[in-house]
Amino acid sequence: MYRTLAATTFLAIAACISGAAQNTTTASNDFRWLDPRKDAALFDQIKGAFVDELKPDDPEKVKPVVPQLYKRISRIGVFHSSALVLIAERDTPTYTYGDYFQPFNYDVNTGKKEPFDKGFRRWRFREFAHFSSAKTPDIVFTYLSCTECEATYLLGSFRFDPRLRLWDTRAWSDKEGDDAIMIGSDTVVGSEEGEYDYQCLFKVADFNGDGLDDVAVRCQAVGEKDRIIEDTTLLYSIHQEKPIVATLTEPQRVAALTAKLCDGAKKSRICAAK
Repeated sequence: MYRTLAATTFLAIAACISGAAQNTTTASNDFRWLDPRKDAALFDQIKGAFVDELKPDDPEKVKPVVPQLYKRISRIGVFHSSALVLIAERDTPTYTYGDYFQPFNYDVNTGKKEPFDKGFRRWRFREFAHFSSAKTPDIVFTYLSCTECEATYLLGSFRFDPRLRLWDTRAWSDKEGDDAIMIGSDTVVGSEEGEYDYQCLFKVADFNGDGLDDVAVRCQAVGEKDRIIEDTTLLYSIHQEKPIVATLTEPQRVAALTAKLCDGAKKSRICAAK
């Protein structure tokens, strides 16, 4: 009898926790990152759904790819019942080049989960931004094109599709798969121009006065003896959910935008030469 009563009590408590977790998500009208301690019930509920994804790779099954033996939940964000889950992976515990991050969509109510088509190396959350009129803000982040290589530094953004109720990566041009903005690079060697790297400034703000955020980027390709090989200023905007890329060439517009990019920026040759 006591065992039956205890089991019944345990099931009731578990049901309350699960229900409370779902109600917490459903009641929230804003996206938020879960706190593993303050939101322990919901965080653990979602983490428990990714037991298989958190298991170390089987080296034999992933050949010739390097197995990822160390995996952890990096972040969980929720909007209503839709969760964005980021799993960080690495092959050794002392790997010094940063983690590989695989994002997933997860529905708290149905338990359905789906990985994104691509992952991101050394993913880092930057800020929230409203690039469109959608209520849910974009999640702006930076990452690298590769590690242990001549990497390109990139900026991307996760957007929420209210119709599909799914997170995906925002496109920044009409080209298929063009979901990243270059914001710098390591030194490139072996080119016709000799060695060079891209030194850039970027900022997320409303630059065109339409009440929505844009991404402004100015990059200089700097070669040997500080020779400027290329100098570009780009403004990325979203209009009716479609990306627009404007190349600024007028000296006055470039100077005005550069002044905004340099405001609060750390030491940069772009700002020194403005």
